[in-house]
Amino acid sequence: MSKDQHGRIVLITGGSSGIGLATAGAFLDEGDSVVLVGRDTARLDAAREQLAGRVRSGACMDVFTADVSRTDQIDGVVEHVVARHGHIDVVFANAGTLDAPPVLETDEAAFDRIMNTNVKGVFFLVIRALPHMPPGGAVVVTSSAAADKGRPAGALYAASKASVRSLVRTLALDIAVLERRIRINAVTPGLIETPMTSHKDPAVNTAIKEYVTSTVPMGRWGLADEVARSVVFLSGDSASYVTGTQIVVDGGLTQI
Repeated sequence: MSKDQHGRIVLITGGSSGIGLATAGAFLDEGDSVVLVGRDTARLDAAREQLAGRVRSGACMDVFTADVSRTDQIDGVVEHVVARHGHIDVVFANAGTLDAPPVLETDEAAFDRIMNTNVKGVFFLVIRALPHMPPGGAVVVTSSAAADKGRPAGALYAASKASVRSLVRTLALDIAVLERRIRINAVTPGLIETPMTSHKDPAVNTAIKEYVTSTVPMGRWGLADEVARSVVFLSGDSASYVTGTQIVVDGGLTQI
């Protein structure tokens, strides 16, 4: 992995909470510089404040507000990072949404909303970033256990995550990637406790917790930090011969 005296430059989308925020902290602990991207400026500012104490000497943390479902805003993200840092060592394409209606209520607008964020946003972020990544760089994409196991009442979400898992397999073999010696992998979380998986109704949260404890072989929610550690591994020299594959962080959910 290419490093300068300040460590790697890491771009993380969906970085204001949950897995993205935890992963930002893990990279900062490694001495890397991080650019967090999200749609909500206030939440990004809160994330920056929360992580400020983990920025090591010589590194930095930056935030950038953008909607990665829009290619013009993806271009803005990449231009911002390159203007400030000159290159991008690691891309963690993590932004995604669970917001899909029941399948029989899905209209074209709902379809476009989830696919534009979960699939189009990932694809264009990666291909826009690639020209600015030095040899030995790494891309990690967030898939989901739903891509393999299916998701009750979540067909569209599961399909979107299966799409990016397939994208990882094929992009890793693309000549543009191979020539640059850039590795592309997926991290595949199962049931991870994050703000996105929390419900406003306490009764619903209780029912969900009971489902998790009875369904996941390890009997509990996964933690965002547990996913973050896998992302850092896939991005580093310890995974120098790992590409086109995935690490499943699901407590054994997809094995039953």
